[in-house]
Amino acid sequence: MYYSKNLPELSIVIPTYNEKENIVTLIDKLFSIFSLNRIKGEIIIVDDNSPDGTGLLVERLRKKYRYLKIIHRKEKMGLSSAILAGFKIAKGNILGAMDADMSHPPEAIPIMLNEIKNGADFVIGSRYIKGGKIIGWPFYRKLISKGATFLAKIFTKVRDPMSGFFLIKSKCLEGRNINPKGFKICLELLVKANYKSVKEVPITFTDRQLGKSKLNLKEYYYYLSNLGSYMLYKKIIKKFVKFCIVGAFGTLLNIAVLYVLTEKLYIFYMISAVFAFVVALTSNFILNKIWTFGEKLSERTLYKYSKFFIISILALFVNLIVLYILVEYFQIWYIFSQVLAILISSIVNFFGNAIWTFKGDKK
Repeated sequence: MYYSKNLPELSIVIPTYNEKENIVTLIDKLFSIFSLNRIKGEIIIVDDNSPDGTGLLVERLRKKYRYLKIIHRKEKMGLSSAILAGFKIAKGNILGAMDADMSHPPEAIPIMLNEIKNGADFVIGSRYIKGGKIIGWPFYRKLISKGATFLAKIFTKVRDPMSGFFLIKSKCLEGRNINPKGFKICLELLVKANYKSVKEVPITFTDRQLGKSKLNLKEYYYYLSNLGSYMLYKKIIKKFVKFCIVGAFGTLLNIAVLYVLTEKLYIFYMISAVFAFVVALTSNFILNKIWTFGEKLSERTLYKYSKFFIISILALFVNLIVLYILVEYFQIWYIFSQVLAILISSIVNFFGNAIWTFKGDKK
């Protein structure tokens, strides 16, 4: 086994909860790769008191591997907090994280480490760049992942900000308040860490063959909660407030145009409603482009208007679907349901336009 007497250069943190079927194979494979590639690496297992005895298996393996550590936590406290706990005791100047379920290919670590040595501060094992792929996921998992990735685009240009497989220089975390909830610590680091360059390396993500996934509804809630906090952290909330003000003005304009056309010009109210919608939509587009997102009018304005129109129609469908579900399935008063539906559709509208419509053409 290749190791110098110096401290490890790389610390890989692996959170575990009921992973006895995978953890021994993964640890053996990682140390083999370290040896073959002359990597001075340590592995830190953070176990949340696994009922299946994962922690005990790792303790036995420590007799075999000098650079294997384990943190035993008293209860299930979450993946992100486990990674941060591992980072606190890590000795390497390069920190890494990966899943224990064999979904992340250990063979990619030397390639990722080489990118760090070539100047990158942050390297992500990516499923969504050329050469990356996912094996074994059902359609709904892919759809959820793509949706979460789309929402994250407002904070980063990285193609796979939801990856759980990454390396980062330890100095990038110094003085930073890193404290995400749930699984998605990579996005937290992309938002808050102090790095200059980030690189994505294509990986083949393979769905777990053994054990049980820990993903549940609570993780989706945590993800959306994290997005809200990032909006405050990045001061995006200011743009969202402007977007809502423009939307409120557009609503008043819609009603005014509808009233004038119907009551004063005696146009059939359904036709009036179409004209009112188009006028309000156009007003919202111009005000958001110039005021909310600080873009100038250009030859691409009509193209962006079409994008804005598409997102607005999508937000309308979201509004109607949420309204129907809240009223019909949860028996919530339709007025209160509509308020919630408007809030949710406004968030969809804002994110969709911030990510897709209003990019470039700055003043």
